[in-house]
Amino acid sequence: MPCLVCNSHRLTPRLDLGAHPVSSFFLKAKDAPETAYNVTLGDCADCGTIQAMQPVPHHALVPPYDWLFAREPEEHLDETVENIVALPGVTTDCVVGALTYKDDTTVDRFRRKGFTKTWRVSVRGDLGVDNPAANIETVQKLTTAERMTAIAARHGAADILIVRHILEHAEDVQGFLAGLAAMVKPGGIIMVEVPDCTTSLKLNDYCMVWEEHSLYLTPKTFMGLLARAGFEPIRTDIYPLPFENSLVQLARRGTPQTAPLTPAEVAAELTLLPAYAEAFPARTAGLRAALTKLRAEKGPIALFGAGHLACHFVNFHGLADLIDFVADDTPQKQNLYLAGARLPILPSGEMVARGVKTCLFALSINNENNVVARNQAFLDQGGTFYSIFAASPRSVHALIG
Repeated sequence: MPCLVCNSHRLTPRLDLGAHPVSSFFLKAKDAPETAYNVTLGDCADCGTIQAMQPVPHHALVPPYDWLFAREPEEHLDETVENIVALPGVTTDCVVGALTYKDDTTVDRFRRKGFTKTWRVSVRGDLGVDNPAANIETVQKLTTAERMTAIAARHGAADILIVRHILEHAEDVQGFLAGLAAMVKPGGIIMVEVPDCTTSLKLNDYCMVWEEHSLYLTPKTFMGLLARAGFEPIRTDIYPLPFENSLVQLARRGTPQTAPLTPAEVAAELTLLPAYAEAFPARTAGLRAALTKLRAEKGPIALFGAGHLACHFVNFHGLADLIDFVADDTPQKQNLYLAGARLPILPSGEMVARGVKTCLFALSINNENNVVARNQAFLDQGGTFYSIFAASPRSVHALIG
């Protein structure tokens, strides 16, 4: 398979995490059958980009439930919109377009500033997809130059296009970027946001890896992506967050160009994934030892939050036998089972009812303090919260000797 970014055939597989089911496929029965897909990351010797060696096809990612959605960080969006509004040529007469539901709150910010000409691609109306569960995984596949040219003609090509947290999902990165370009007027502005994988790579946190992601970007490998699709970079901002920073690039549609890294920059990028892969066995052994000790000393262990991050932590490190259940109060998840691990999902009140003394957070680091405050009964019975994330101040990784 050629590089998703630059078409080079100099891809090297580095980290093979084995075969795992899609994390959004919660099981209705503990013994229900599952389909597994190989999860392997590699890097490109020519552009330095870390990527899935074999992205899971989009049709296999459409969840069997229509109540799932992702919450993306928004603390930086006011500043990002201000940066766009301040650019030359931007007025309230501009057309603001958007690709997915993840862009809605950004578009709302433009509306509050007097921008009345706004639209967003409709999965059903524009893309003709009737499955209510189809979302990001389907939109990325259908974002092609031909389709988006027609959609832009129907709605009005965008002077400003918002694209948050979908580029990293693209199976065909070059086709996806061409689709984005087709939505923007010549000279128009695009805002693209992706997660920054640098923190996870440096802290050896393997929750970063997700079967829905094809690209694992850093500031350096992100900066040149839009240039390859004919966008002239304006600015790239890094917004710090506890688990993974947000990378936001503003660019203007111009002429196709390439923005390759220098050999020294590529060489620096190519040190990241090998080190990350090399550390994986020791990190897995350390986590098993830490949880085995906690279980022997304090009894049952629960995970808090039945999302893809919990799934990755348990499945990649093979920890299902050390965890008793997953606590999650989402009504639709009750009495289902976590994919792969086959752990039951139960209300958070079961932590007290079952005398659990150790709970591992598998939710946003920003939300940990709020959850602690809502679970005083757990603390009163001697319970301790840890976090599955290496960047959290409560990290269970800190227990590894």
